[in-house]
Order: sequence, then C-alpha cells, then structure tokens
Amino acid sequence: MQRATIVKSLSLAWVALSLGGLGTSSALAATTATPETAPITQTAAPTTTQPKPGSPEYPAYLADQVAQYGDVKDTLIPLEGTKNTRDIGGYKTADGKWQIRQNRLLRSDNLSALTPSDANKLAKDHHVTSIVDFRTPGQQDKQPDKAIPGASLTSISILGNLADTNGKGDGEFYNWQLEFGYHAVTGYHQFLNMLLTNPNATLYHCSSGKDRTGIGTVLIMTILGMDRKTIVNDFLQSNQTGRHVERAWIMEYYREIFARYGTMDKYINDLLKFTPAQQDQLRAKYLVSTDGKNTPYPAATQPSAPQVPGTPAPAPAPEPAKPTQPNKPTPNKPAQNSKPTAKPHKKQPKAKIVSMKKSTRNSTTV
Repeated sequence: MQRATIVKSLSLAWVALSLGGLGTSSALAATTATPETAPITQTAAPTTTQPKPGSPEYPAYLADQVAQYGDVKDTLIPLEGTKNTRDIGGYKTADGKWQIRQNRLLRSDNLSALTPSDANKLAKDHHVTSIVDFRTPGQQDKQPDKAIPGASLTSISILGNLADTNGKGDGEFYNWQLEFGYHAVTGYHQFLNMLLTNPNATLYHCSSGKDRTGIGTVLIMTILGMDRKTIVNDFLQSNQTGRHVERAWIMEYYREIFARYGTMDKYINDLLKFTPAQQDQLRAKYLVSTDGKNTPYPAATQPSAPQVPGTPAPAPAPEPAKPTQPNKPTPNKPAQNSKPTAKPHKKQPKAKIVSMKKSTRNSTTV
C-alpha cells in the first residue's frame, strides 16, 4: 500500500505540472449543475461484508441493496451467458426534463460465454452494432468475446498491457489506475469520441462489468446530466449481480478528482479532452424529453472529430457503414489526432489485486 501511495503521489504531481497551462474550464451545462455543487464530506469507512449468492444471509443482503440503491432488474438484460448486462436507457437528468434513450448504451461484463440466442437478442432487440472491450489483451485472449451478428469490435485496454485486476478492485486501484493512468485517460477519451459516431447501440464491457465499465458509465452519466446519487446507485447495483463493489471506492474516486479539478466537468474537459461542444453533442445524441414526446435534446452543433491544437480542423466524420462480422479482438490504439494534448503518465505500476480489501481509508457521502 505504501508503494502504491508513493507512485500515485508522483503521478498526480506529474499531472498537475503537465496541466499547469490548461486553466480553461468548460461551462457546466444546465443538466449537470446539481451533481457538481453537492459537497463531499468525510465519514468513517463502513465495514462491508458481502455474502455469497445462495448463502442463508444473501436474501437479506440483496433486499438491503435493493432498498438502498434501487433494483438492478429495472435495467438488467437477462442473458444466459452474462450476469451484468444492463441498458442504462431511462435514467433521468438532474432536472427531470431529459432521459437516456433506450437501446443505445449498454454496459456489460465479458461476452465470452454468450449463447447464439444471447447474441441474436442483443443484435435484433437491442440494436447493438458496436462493441467496445475495455479488457487487457491477455484477458481477451483468455476469454475472447463471442461475436454479435453485424457488430464491430474495438479493443481499448483501460489498464494497458501490464495490469491484472483478477476481477477485483479497491480504493487504490480506482485512485491510480482509473483516474489518472495513461491508458485510462487515452482510452476513455477514445471511447467517448466513438459514442459520437455510432447511430445504433454501443455495448461496452470489461471482465465483470463493474470497475472499468463502471467508471465508463460514471463518465457517460455525468456528461448526460444525471445527479451524483443516481450515478452512485447505478455503480453499486453491480453488487446485486453477484459482483463486488464498495461505495467507498467510487466516493474516493470522486474525492480525488474534485480535489484536483473542482468538478467532474473540468476533469472531463481538461484531462480527458472531451470538450464542452462534444459533451453537448453527446447529450443531443442520447437524450430525449421525459414528457412522452421523446423530443431530442437540442444541440447547437453537429458531431465532429476531435481537433488537435495547431492542426487544421478535420472534416466531419461520416456515418459508419453497417459493420461486418468482427474478427478476433485486437487492441486498437487511439488515433494520433484523438490523443489528449496533455499527455498523461505513461509509466504505471503493475496493478496486481489478488484479494478483496476492505478500505481503511475514509469514505465519503453523497
């Protein structure tokens, strides 16, 4: 733990120095005003024990999780080969005026055990034409995704080539790997830009659908305007699928980002390089009104490829042709003009998490 803390401190110092000239902050959209103004306060970290599914204690634990964080069945897509595939469509913005479109953004655990029936369901009922795999190359080789008819596959390893999560997670993992790690910053940057171009549904996933996928969902829902409580509740619903996450992990993630950037908006704009204009385009693409008319969220501009400062503006990206059957997953690196100009730290320690650890750090509250 001491080594991880030292490395994290060095990395964050580097990030602060590298961003010294990037003081500009994007304006917070009206739909995202509420989650950014609520303070994060310190409380003692609770002791969390998750009983195994099927144990005598599990029904009471599950009922308590549903009572606190909502029922995962409201968004869960029942499949034979996955446990944690969810459509985040239907979540409402903080002001209650907009909601995420159905069958456009699906979060999931890995697809290595998909049945033909599962694959057809995702293709026909949920219109999945793009799969984004956040796992490492080694994890992909060990459990390759089963193909979904008509869907392309893009590999974006959020942990690079060296990390090994073994399906686990803890506070240090979130703080170091998923906030400021080089591969996380460039990977989530590429992922958010991809969401601007797919006219159908995107399914994004990691191994268990809770850590790398969970943070990807935090970023999407933050941009789209959900309040922090809604975002945290969705994150914690992975516990109802037999996975394990803790509230302390996600709140420490928020605390570290707020301590350095003040708001999630500045973190997304200044470090992930996903601009206010692009954020507005994402809202226009994935939000509709809640008044029953499904009116699209208004956007002032059309989606365009990200621009690297000092280079000519690129032409708007054309709508992609219908993808063909994907081949074996291979990692794709972000295009040169898609990388953030504030280059994050390339060297990161191997994240070897071999057991669930109860965080001894202070937790935080919504």
